[in-house]
Amino acid sequence: ILVAILQVFHLLPSSANVLLDDLVSSVVNLEVHLCRRESSPFRKPLFKFLNRYPAESAVYFIERIESTHFARIFTHAISCPESGPLREALVNHTPMLVNLLNGLSEQPSTDTAMAVDEEKADAVIQAHKQTAEEAQDSSGVVYKRLYIAMSVVSLIHTCMEYTPLWLEERSDLLAALLGAWSMANGLTVMADQVSRLAKPVLIEHLVRSLLLATRAMSNPPSILFKLLEISGSSSDAIDVSFVFQYVWTELITKWSIAKRREILSAFLLRLGDSSISDEANSTLLQHLINPMVATVFTLPSIAAHDGSDSDASHAGGSMSQEQRSAELLRGQIISLIHQRVWVMHMSSSVQTMAATKASVRLELVQLSSILMRHAVSAVADLRKDIIKFGWIFIRNDDIMIKNASYVLVSQFIAAFDTPPKITLQAYSSLLKAHQVESRFLVRQALDILLPVLPLRLGQSAASSSSADASGTSTTGLPAWVVLAKRVLIDHSSSLALTTHVYQLIAGHAAIFFPYRMHFASNLVGVLQRMCLTHNSTSETRTLALDIMDLLLKWHEMLEPASVITGSGSAPNTASAPALASEAVGGMTEDASASGPIAATATDLLTEARRETIVGLLLRMLCLAFDFVLKSNLGPRALGLLTRYLDTTKWPPMHLRLTFFERSVQQIESQGMSQQLVLHILTVLSAVTAQMQA
Repeated sequence: ILVAILQVFHLLPSSANVLLDDLVSSVVNLEVHLCRRESSPFRKPLFKFLNRYPAESAVYFIERIESTHFARIFTHAISCPESGPLREALVNHTPMLVNLLNGLSEQPSTDTAMAVDEEKADAVIQAHKQTAEEAQDSSGVVYKRLYIAMSVVSLIHTCMEYTPLWLEERSDLLAALLGAWSMANGLTVMADQVSRLAKPVLIEHLVRSLLLATRAMSNPPSILFKLLEISGSSSDAIDVSFVFQYVWTELITKWSIAKRREILSAFLLRLGDSSISDEANSTLLQHLINPMVATVFTLPSIAAHDGSDSDASHAGGSMSQEQRSAELLRGQIISLIHQRVWVMHMSSSVQTMAATKASVRLELVQLSSILMRHAVSAVADLRKDIIKFGWIFIRNDDIMIKNASYVLVSQFIAAFDTPPKITLQAYSSLLKAHQVESRFLVRQALDILLPVLPLRLGQSAASSSSADASGTSTTGLPAWVVLAKRVLIDHSSSLALTTHVYQLIAGHAAIFFPYRMHFASNLVGVLQRMCLTHNSTSETRTLALDIMDLLLKWHEMLEPASVITGSGSAPNTASAPALASEAVGGMTEDASASGPIAATATDLLTEARRETIVGLLLRMLCLAFDFVLKSNLGPRALGLLTRYLDTTKWPPMHLRLTFFERSVQQIESQGMSQQLVLHILTVLSAVTAQMQA
């Protein structure tokens, strides 16, 4: 009956707008008594009445926005598809919303004039109590305004789902929204639940409103930058992953090179602005600028210009990497990068580095690395400033910035002729960099630097010592080989200090092949500590398997005639140096000139070393159950075991089957596990098959 009565009001003459207050108040009272908050059957007929008188309704609800129930009803009304007149009236009353948002920044004064007199101590204490009460009242006023701002921003977001160009037409509303965010971001959350929820709700609605505006306005740099700034600073309070996903899927992977140049230019122009926080610049670099620049070279589908021009010069797939870099960095872009990134940090390095946060410095170094990796020809004329920039940050105390700078320097050395002293210093420092948190950067830098070391340093022998710590002669060895071996020997007691060096050797089998005999003992000797100690990890066990695989690769790179046969015939190693030279692209000279040890296959993988490796593999597979159950390395280890037991390449090996007996005993004591039993039987089957062969 009540709903039917409400259905009549929107049919009344135009003078019925005087019933607005009574009608809305009646609906609010009904919902409160029925405990209805989000919706009720009374709202649909009420919304028809509101759309009959949209201007009066908009003013009425805006004036009562501080009431929770009134705010919810108005937001619900705005969200209805049929409420077009009401949304239009709300847009027309933008100044009222701007005034409400600006009210958040008007902090009430808490200053109290007090004359402190030693003779009036009681009066001073009373004045302090009064000040505390006023401050509490003032805080309540501030958070009341915060709640009003939350309701207004929620209302704006709801309306913008239908009118996304609202902020483009009213710049004052955009400024008021950003001002409300700045003030809310600086407020400390109070203990009550309403205050705790008001701030994140306000920020989330603001972020979603800016996202709607950005999408509708074709992503203007100013709003896009502000959207990412707010999202980055609020990521710990609300979930903003949808913003970064939008930036990646809709912008970074689809923008033309011309649009990227526009965005990059806008960012570089504001990079030196002291009014913009380092957090904002860091967020933009991390989530927009660096990925945007990198994907120019990694995504071939990116076009040079917007539109569907079929000309081959505009087709992204037909452009070479050099053409892409020239298109991106043409005009003032490369000049801006030069001035705002490289020169600015060299002109006053101490003051700039002290004033700029580490996160910004790290992202700028990574941006420089991207350009050095993919756009060498475009930055060739600026290479002196680039190496100075990288070298300055190498001295930084932050380990991430330091090693990221080594990546940049390594790319520079790989691209341009560099003095041997600088090359050797960078290589030596990277070999000694062992921090776990930046190990991936060290590996990246070494992987870039190592292939060009023979070219940059030549085959000049190390002159510092004729023998290493183990007594093995190093006469004639290149300096970079001696340095790698010296690190392994000096820090042989600590696996954490040498893991990256072992990873380097395992990842570059061909380059280290001529010098394999200088590393073979270290490689085999460290395997047990990598995979069978209490502190062994998945990383160290993976590295152990990589080293086992490396030794097999080196063995197979030798002359086929030197491979051991079942009869144990003596190998012929006459052409082993030539094969090694071919494997590394002609980097090595004759063994007598370059220093590698001329070794046979039996010298590399002796019977004792092979027995050691097979024993370690059996113990890993049969006794280290966590290795089998918690990683996917079991099948790889079994494959390596089969290759080391292959009787077509190796003489038969005497194996003790006590590993399997101990494994069965452990399984029985811990409770039979079908998965473990099946695994043990699989290993036993592989071993017995090779023994029978």
